[in-house]
Amino acid sequence: MSKEWSRSTRYLVFILILIFSVWFLYISRALLGPLAIAALLAYILNPLVTFVNKRAKLERSWVIVIVYLLSLSGLILASVILVQFYADQMQAFVQQIQAIVSQLQEQLYAISFNILGMEIHLNTLFPENGSIITDFVRPDLVFQLLQATSANVGWILVVLITTFYLLKDWDKLRNWLFKWAPPDYGSDVRRLYAQVTRVWNRYLHGQLRLSLIVGFLTGTAALLIGLPGALIFGVFVAVFDVLLTVGPVLVTLGAVIVALFAGSTVLPISNELFVLIVVAVFGGIQALENIWLRPRIMSHHLKIHPAVVFVAIVASLALGGILMALIIIPVLGSAAVIGRYLYCKLFKLDPWPEETAAEAATTSSESAAPAA
Repeated sequence: MSKEWSRSTRYLVFILILIFSVWFLYISRALLGPLAIAALLAYILNPLVTFVNKRAKLERSWVIVIVYLLSLSGLILASVILVQFYADQMQAFVQQIQAIVSQLQEQLYAISFNILGMEIHLNTLFPENGSIITDFVRPDLVFQLLQATSANVGWILVVLITTFYLLKDWDKLRNWLFKWAPPDYGSDVRRLYAQVTRVWNRYLHGQLRLSLIVGFLTGTAALLIGLPGALIFGVFVAVFDVLLTVGPVLVTLGAVIVALFAGSTVLPISNELFVLIVVAVFGGIQALENIWLRPRIMSHHLKIHPAVVFVAIVASLALGGILMALIIIPVLGSAAVIGRYLYCKLFKLDPWPEETAAEAATTSSESAAPAA
């Protein structure tokens, strides 16, 4: 029989494992983002795979391939349409902005001020080439953006392949992870897993509710001000709202381009003024969502204070980027579940008081039944 480790040896090994885990997570932090995206995609697609698997009576592997390829095809098709739309419209949009700025500069050239007997001409404040935004707004920026995006093809492949294998073998992977739990704590690990799963389910339900509300508000407001394709922009906002800041900005940019070239169908104003109204409407709805709607809805679904939700999203956007902001709320909810369990174990409290009370009530009712 193998000799048991002493308490000090177990503590030392545990501390070493903890240090190694933190060090490994730090050096592989670039991989955490794609893996988190893959896990989130697999979690979202899994109910659809399960539904099709039950109805179609096909093997799960074939269902995963079909659902995966259809979802990937839809994503690629949407990306091609959006890229083509922005690539075709951006050059004309930039050229018109440059023309407006050039006209404004020509008008400002004739203005001068007399300060303390010194005449100052505004044309001295502008570059000689007569274009302020030449170095900032250029059509080639769009292609630079596409080139930078193509540099991440390797990470995209990692996300796609990891998502496929998570969908295919998640049950096996979950059971394998459960086997690592000590025998006396197997039921605790399964309960923790169930609670964390509920947290992510509530987060997805809250995000779906939020997307529908924001999409409805955007589509209705765009329809009232006469933006062509108002309902389409409402759908786009609802779909891309999950990307937090990036998604709404892209949709707003498309709305600005349409407003500048098509104008309003109900307001008798210039296209330039209509652009300002569109920006104000879309920006106001996004401000309402980020400051009030998102904190309130996520607080209701995950039982986290609205101020904590707001600060967590802002801080994660500033420190970790869009991906961190995307998953920070369910991560906080999951951490709260695990932290509560550890707290109860440290202070010798019951981590499942509700379930214990329900089991006690069931036992008492069963024992009282024969006596009745």
